[in-house]
Amino acid sequence: MIFSELVIAYGLPGLFLIALISSIIPIPTEPVIFTLLKIGENSEIILITLVIGSILGAFIGYLVGMYGLRKIVMFHSMQKERQIQLHFRKYGALYLLVSPWIPFVGDLAPMVAGRENYELKRFLIVISAAKLIKSIGIVYLSIEAIEWWAVFVK
Repeated sequence: MIFSELVIAYGLPGLFLIALISSIIPIPTEPVIFTLLKIGENSEIILITLVIGSILGAFIGYLVGMYGLRKIVMFHSMQKERQIQLHFRKYGALYLLVSPWIPFVGDLAPMVAGRENYELKRFLIVISAAKLIKSIGIVYLSIEAIEWWAVFVK
């Protein structure tokens, strides 16, 4: 009950903040989306808010990887680092496309992309597509779950 009251109180700005943070650390956005839809918030606005917050959060994760992790995580050899960079350049788009669907580990993908100097333009295109697909899926499934639940509650 307290959770619902918090979601109602903070509404779309709260969803934006949670979407932003959840792209860096694992915080589920689904309960917030479900609650906002259930109280009658516009699904298109929810989708737009979720997508923008998620993409900005992933971009922050990329920057953390590029500037923060580079100082913390050092490889023992330049050859090993180069191998990892080549591997990520080859398969990075695939990793980034599926990463939003992988709990916990998926939140690290933007940081790894930044750490491995994955091309920023390519990163933004791929992560935007991935976040958009996931957001559409979550909003759609939430709408369907609410409608399905309404049939059984009546």
